[in-house]
Amino acid sequence: MQRTSRGLPSSRQDAKGEWIRYEYDKALRLTALVNENSAVYRFAYDASDRLSEEVRVDNLPRRFSYNVGGYLTRLDEIGYGENAERPERHTLFERDAIGRLVAKINRDASQTFVYDDGDRLLSIERQPSGIGKQLGITEEKLEYTYDLLGRLSKEISPDGTLGYEYDPLSNLTTLTLPDGRKVNHLYYGSGHLHQLNLDGLVISDMERDDLHREVYRTQGKLTSCFGYDAMGRKAWQFASTLPADKLSQVHNTGINTSLLVEHAYNPIHRRYSKQGEILMFEHPYSAYDTKSILDDLISGI
Repeated sequence: MQRTSRGLPSSRQDAKGEWIRYEYDKALRLTALVNENSAVYRFAYDASDRLSEEVRVDNLPRRFSYNVGGYLTRLDEIGYGENAERPERHTLFERDAIGRLVAKINRDASQTFVYDDGDRLLSIERQPSGIGKQLGITEEKLEYTYDLLGRLSKEISPDGTLGYEYDPLSNLTTLTLPDGRKVNHLYYGSGHLHQLNLDGLVISDMERDDLHREVYRTQGKLTSCFGYDAMGRKAWQFASTLPADKLSQVHNTGINTSLLVEHAYNPIHRRYSKQGEILMFEHPYSAYDTKSILDDLISGI
């Protein structure tokens, strides 16, 4: 990662060794993003520093209009037709006196948004236009209910209802699926997640260190490990098919963890500057016989 004299990222190198560049104007606004294929996204702004136009790599522009409150009210997208014509797609955004979105309208359908007195979203209803019906768009309504503390308790759609339950600290404890199955979230202390399970069948287990930072996560046969530097910033991570009880030795203070990480499956490294800004995010695309290498390393511990 390279930065400008003002600390803004000017370029970064991805895991394949290819570069992505960023360009700015005198007001430090992003004006161009040049991807690894040298294709360019360009951005323009209005006098209030709001994004007014985006030109994508296919040279298709998107233009944005705002009201006096700074809220988006219109999006214009201009394309290319089969016969060199320039078809346009317009989306209108209607808002109430306090800026909440109350309607979204384009040629295919309109969506209306309803809120309660507590500014909570109660419903989203879609009504297709004649053109939309020809395209197969149907009527649909989503509804939301809340408990006395303002937390989402139900989400109702044509496909069924999602139910949400919380503990006294407002951590989500149970997500009830439309078919009645329950995704349970288990916590310890002040809300540190340590397990997800579906009706008791473990989906993922998390282990944390004394500072409650996640150091292991199981996902089926895969275990992810995470390491931190002296400042508490994530420094490396990798995934392995080794059992978690063997991987628990990775955080032993007498072990050279860099040796393990260098030969792990999909290792990721991070390096920071003295100012705490990330300088490097390394994710090599290398194929190793992970299990045998880590087995050999850990067997010597």
